[in-house]
Amino acid sequence: MSGDKVPHRILVGYDGSEEASRALEFAIGLAGEGGLEIHLAYVVQAPPGMFAPVLDEVMDSIRAAGEETLASGARHARNSLVKPITHLESGNPGEALLRLAESLKPELVVLGATRHSLSERLLGTVSSTFLKSRKYPLLVVP
Repeated sequence: MSGDKVPHRILVGYDGSEEASRALEFAIGLAGEGGLEIHLAYVVQAPPGMFAPVLDEVMDSIRAAGEETLASGARHARNSLVKPITHLESGNPGEALLRLAESLKPELVVLGATRHSLSERLLGTVSSTFLKSRKYPLLVVP
């Protein structure tokens, strides 16, 4: 973002967590400035420790939970007069969100800060993926 230009498209990683909710709140605040398109994205992935192939019933349940999480985030945004576009993606969260970003070409990616291992404590794994790509402006909301 350069100067006072307001981004036209923002991608928000949203998993329903407290951190993701703060990121969504920040994006909604930016949307109050007008002309902003918010894309909410949830990434479905197989539960850790499950062996491939994961049963269809398990993945269907995980997808349904992801759709409900997205719907909840979208309802919250609409209550603030923002009409988000939702995306349900699959795979590694960082890689899936980066692929979506490559398709959407957002002016800004907004992610919530999460706590991880020592090497990723400052940003988190998904944020680190975006930072390493050096393709999109990234805002990590604490």
